[in-house]
Amino acid sequence: MGFTLSTGQHSQTLVPDYFIKNHMLSSDGNFVKVYLFILMLSQRHTSDENYSVSDLADQMECTEKDICRALRYWQKEGLLDLELSGNEIHRITLKTPDASVLSAQTEYAAATPVAAPKMSIVPEAVITDKAEDLPPASANETDISLPTKQFYTPMQAEAFRKDTEINRAIDKIEQLLGEPVTQAHLQTILYFMCDIGFSAELIIKLYDTAVKKGKKKPNYIEAIGISWASQGIQTPEEAEDESLHFSGRYRIVSNAFGIQGNLKPAQREIVDSWNVYQFADSIIAEACKRTVLQTGDANFQYASKILENWHSKQVISLKDIEKCDESYKKQKKNAGTATTGISSRGISSRGISSKKNQFQNFPQREYSKKDYDSLEKKLLQGQSN
Repeated sequence: MGFTLSTGQHSQTLVPDYFIKNHMLSSDGNFVKVYLFILMLSQRHTSDENYSVSDLADQMECTEKDICRALRYWQKEGLLDLELSGNEIHRITLKTPDASVLSAQTEYAAATPVAAPKMSIVPEAVITDKAEDLPPASANETDISLPTKQFYTPMQAEAFRKDTEINRAIDKIEQLLGEPVTQAHLQTILYFMCDIGFSAELIIKLYDTAVKKGKKKPNYIEAIGISWASQGIQTPEEAEDESLHFSGRYRIVSNAFGIQGNLKPAQREIVDSWNVYQFADSIIAEACKRTVLQTGDANFQYASKILENWHSKQVISLKDIEKCDESYKKQKKNAGTATTGISSRGISSRGISSKKNQFQNFPQREYSKKDYDSLEKKLLQGQSN
């Protein structure tokens, strides 16, 4: 799934003058990057070679949503058309402004715009990002107004690198990334340190948090940073507290219990104790959900009992839990049948107690007819007296 390009091959990419003068200088750098990259692809291939939006995102170190946002921007600017099929992009057509638009846009009367070929895109869902590529949203985010991200020129960026704090942060971030910072990373660092006001320690903490999650793309790191800034986080300690709650098992437990805000230290300690069972997150979440259904509350001790019971039964998956449930129902049913069951004679098997009473514990005597006659005579003689 992806788009195809059908055009003549060129060793160079021809960029129209109207784009450079009237769009490139005033547009967001990432949008310009997307347009130029697509323009290059449209001019360099002779066969219908497939590309995907995710490929473009990887090439330009951004998300598919960023690609789509740029495409919609250029559609609004009149440089391309997007044909949609439902929520999917079906076709992209690069456009050349008509003569009247060009006349109004440029003072170069003799400039002849380069016609842009068409690109076809087969149906592909590109409107939304993959869930695992985005950091979790925080329930504590507020409406704090953040400055718009601006693009720093290479000369400006180089001047900022002479600042001791910024340079120290960049050196540490390069150690975390294991490579020199790219322009995209540098723009992110300058945005948070110069525009938002992150300290060197906080921006380092931001990158450390993302790298530990296996994420190194600037857009992911920027999303976390914006979340922190929106909550007014100003120190690495506050960021650590936020990261612990909105990542990993703490977040899963909070969601399952319906807890708003961070877990308390005592609650975290209980959650940490569950690690000894080595259960999957889905099993932890199931135990918490059952706790709420049974107790009506976020009872951490009750959830611990459930997990301890499952561990003793060697549960390792949700299917194992279903088997435990079925086994429990059968045992309960059998126990009920044994208590109230009916024998073949229509008498409850438990209806007569097998335990002897005090009278039954004495040995019973057997009397003959002669004994009964003798006893009768004695009784009659007693009455006559």
